[in-house]
Amino acid sequence: MLNDTLPKYFDPRKHATHEVTLEGRLSLSQFPELSAALASNEGDAFVHLDFRVDEDRRYIATGSIKATVQVECQRCLEAAPVELEVDLCVCFVYDEDHAKNIPGDYDPVVMTDGEVVLADMVEQELILALPIVAYHDESGCNPVALKYASSTDDAPDDEIKPNPFSILAELKAKKN
Repeated sequence: MLNDTLPKYFDPRKHATHEVTLEGRLSLSQFPELSAALASNEGDAFVHLDFRVDEDRRYIATGSIKATVQVECQRCLEAAPVELEVDLCVCFVYDEDHAKNIPGDYDPVVMTDGEVVLADMVEQELILALPIVAYHDESGCNPVALKYASSTDDAPDDEIKPNPFSILAELKAKKN
């Protein structure tokens, strides 16, 4: 079911038992930690989750999160769009001790009183998917900002710089 509004909380046990599928969008503006890392918090994250109980009776959700976010280009310091696509395979657990016992194929999500805050889970996954450094293509960067970023444009080519070791050469010549 594609909803414009997804539930704030959900019970993974109930959803997995009934093999529910959640689809919808969440506004990026409702993610405070993610918004702090972005140049702009406009846009939506599209969420698709399929819940089920696996053969070992674990509550599982698989799916994806897709979003286009605006991050700061490290070359021109303007907003640069970045496509984020996160494939999810999570296992819902009661506490950190249970998280240690799940297979490595699953990422643990701890339930609080049997519920999970959907926006918090999505926000953490998007933060983990952010690139460490982001750039435009050179053609997409602001040309004025690129001029200042180049070290070769700072000094004129015809200027001859004095050799800092010329004094030592003179002393050596006088000694001989």
